[in-house]
Amino acid sequence: MSKAPVVRSIDLLQGPRAQAYAFYRHARQPRWGLTTRLEVGALLQAVSAMKPQMAALSPLLAYHHALLRALDAVPALRQRLSNDGGAVEWTQVDASITLAREDGSFAVAYLPYARQLPSFIPSARAAMDQARTPGTDWGIGRPHGGCVYTTTLPWLDFTHFQHAHTAAVDDATPRIAFGQFCAHGGRVEMAMNVEVHHALVDGLHVGQFVQAFQALLNQPDTWLSNASDPDEPTGPAGSVSI
Repeated sequence: MSKAPVVRSIDLLQGPRAQAYAFYRHARQPRWGLTTRLEVGALLQAVSAMKPQMAALSPLLAYHHALLRALDAVPALRQRLSNDGGAVEWTQVDASITLAREDGSFAVAYLPYARQLPSFIPSARAAMDQARTPGTDWGIGRPHGGCVYTTTLPWLDFTHFQHAHTAAVDDATPRIAFGQFCAHGGRVEMAMNVEVHHALVDGLHVGQFVQAFQALLNQPDTWLSNASDPDEPTGPAGSVSI
């Protein structure tokens, strides 16, 4: 079982990023983002091979599990701005995802973090099934731990994506969009857009995250089929250990 998430206050006015934090904390447009492509051919093959043993597994669930594990590797992407003017860091984060409903609307589901895939799949699938039930609200305003916002557009291959912002106060939660699986030159790729808050996250951190994510997608057998994968402590700031 994964350990319960822990949140701690951090002082970003001290340390090597103090100037960047102070400069962007109250900037008029502090968010920035980029779109890149992930190679997912190995993941799709592994998910197909695993289906007889794990019927609830899907590519979407598999790459969201890998996403949360990649976020383990980069502390900056688990940091959030707090209402008191400071910042906090979560030891792990959940995924808040959008899902299509049969009536053409969409739902929001919260997928709880679990480092071990067999623990992640049942709770994630239950959350998705509940969210798709007609009349289920999005859970906006309910207390949630640290999370990352994701949306998936399986109908489109995009090169740019702009996220909607509705909250009066920006807590710097990263926003990630995934695109369609597309064949390119013998590879299967998926577009991914990442949007972050510059007070907390620089290009270095996004680069580390993409590298960690792609490393997991390249070797899915190391975590898709390992039911006994132990919980591991989060690496130090700047590390990309997975």
